[in-house]
Amino acid sequence: MSEAIRRAGGLNSHPVAYSAEEDLLWGTMVSKLNAMHPRVASSRYLQAKNRLPLPADGAPRIDDLGQRLNNSTGFRLLPVDGLTPVADFYGRFAADIFSTALYLRCPSRPHYSPEPDMLHELVGHVVMLSDPLFADLYRLFGEATNNATCAQDLQAISQVFWFTMETGLVQEDGQAKAYGAALLSSTGELDKLGTYPVEKFSIQEMIESDYDISTYQGKLFIAQSVEEMASEVRSFLTHV
Repeated sequence: MSEAIRRAGGLNSHPVAYSAEEDLLWGTMVSKLNAMHPRVASSRYLQAKNRLPLPADGAPRIDDLGQRLNNSTGFRLLPVDGLTPVADFYGRFAADIFSTALYLRCPSRPHYSPEPDMLHELVGHVVMLSDPLFADLYRLFGEATNNATCAQDLQAISQVFWFTMETGLVQEDGQAKAYGAALLSSTGELDKLGTYPVEKFSIQEMIESDYDISTYQGKLFIAQSVEEMASEVRSFLTHV
């Protein structure tokens, strides 16, 4: 077991007790997101939510959630304090490890968090990690990160991760539906979804586009299907 895992209390552990206020914040936001998701979330995400349901009455236990995720796709949860360096965050995917923050966003700004809090990690990423196709994509992001030989390649990987796994859209029944974690974990982002500039899926454009995690999105990319997105991402990650 690594030093990072020992400091965090071990994979899938639950070292945090949440206050009544934090449980209320979690429950309020999850209930609001649950009401929005059927209208704006991709079918893959909705299926994943049924596979790995999250409680709406208080913050979930990481050990229980981590075990259910592990039973689904083999991924495990590593609780961490603060932001994880990008190379470590992505790189651990190759070992079926997802580093999850355990703190909750500021109650005064519940609709969007500029930092990846527990709502973002669990509602967004962890739910999607219960889908075998997405779990495999995360693993490929991890392998590509660990194999990267220069900062330019790592930056390109990070750009593509942002515009797919964080803010990706897919066309379903003539509508844009979200599969990205940053969108699906933010009521503020989902409220504004129809107002964002949306461009055709393009890995090269993603690499060349700027983004700002501290505010709502300035540009999104949409794929014609999850299969198209997955094929393009796999091709990029195996050749980067």
